[in-house]
Amino acid sequence: MLLNARRRRIASVLALVAALGVLSACGQNLGKSNFARTTAAAEAGSGGEVPSGDINDPAVTPAVMRTIDPCPLVGKDVLSGLGTPEDPRPSLTSFGTCTGKATDAGGKKFSVSIDIGSSTFSSASNAVVSAVEGLPQIERKNKDGNSCDIGIMTLRKPERGISFLVTYDGGDPCATGRAVAAKAVKSLHASPAKFPAGAGSLTTVDPCAVADPAVLAEVVPHGATSLSSFHSCDWTPGSNPRISIGFRHGLPPEERDGTKKIDIDGMAAYQKVGTTGDAECKIEWQHKPWADEGVEIVSVIYKNYDEKKDEAASCGKATKIAKSVISKLPKP
Repeated sequence: MLLNARRRRIASVLALVAALGVLSACGQNLGKSNFARTTAAAEAGSGGEVPSGDINDPAVTPAVMRTIDPCPLVGKDVLSGLGTPEDPRPSLTSFGTCTGKATDAGGKKFSVSIDIGSSTFSSASNAVVSAVEGLPQIERKNKDGNSCDIGIMTLRKPERGISFLVTYDGGDPCATGRAVAAKAVKSLHASPAKFPAGAGSLTTVDPCAVADPAVLAEVVPHGATSLSSFHSCDWTPGSNPRISIGFRHGLPPEERDGTKKIDIDGMAAYQKVGTTGDAECKIEWQHKPWADEGVEIVSVIYKNYDEKKDEAASCGKATKIAKSVISKLPKP
């Protein structure tokens, strides 16, 4: 009996030691692990068959897309399901760009930069094409593995849409990008936030329709318009020469860094030639106030890499286009 009792005591001690060992091991693993949130991220291909042909979705036409405020699409409400978000930071120069940042449950930081009007690069060799709510989605993971670009195509010719660039060191940037993009598309199909509809704002203006075609053809013969973003447009017969007309916001133009103040039909404008030996001239002017100290800005650029630098000639051509644009812009 004494032997049996001793055996029972030894067995109990061994069981206790084993149990303590398990608890210690569990505590060690918990201390070393970063457990991510269990938020379900959108998977590539979750939107059904990839659409082909023209995109005829009335919610994402260029006229609508140029009025969309990008910041709510990467704002706190969107990123809160993926981590602890910060206030989004709008671009200091572009209507269509904004950056949101957040920290996940494991302490890893990530950022999501949105660009409304960018090319979606569906033909890239590393592109994975799927669909979200009837729109093509193009996923491209960068070689470093820490960043991923998710594009939602809203226009096929020329190919333009929304780009979400996610940088996530130690996390899954593509899964995060898909989740944010899926929410963005749902918002676009529901009631997306838009810029304030101020009188005469450039956010409602088609940049391909603000210059007289006859004047464009006179300066650059045999050209055609091509939307380079929802707020900028090119007129060119190919690669050279090229007229670019763009709208953005920023601090008021002024004389600095080689920029010269000029007068165009009684309005102050600012002219600058290119820094290379080729023909290039940019003319900018303030259209109306934007927010805080910023203003809406129009730019007209003439480029011709087949011509040698000649300020009078290239800026004379840019000025002729600028006059045409000024006469057609809506009054603030």
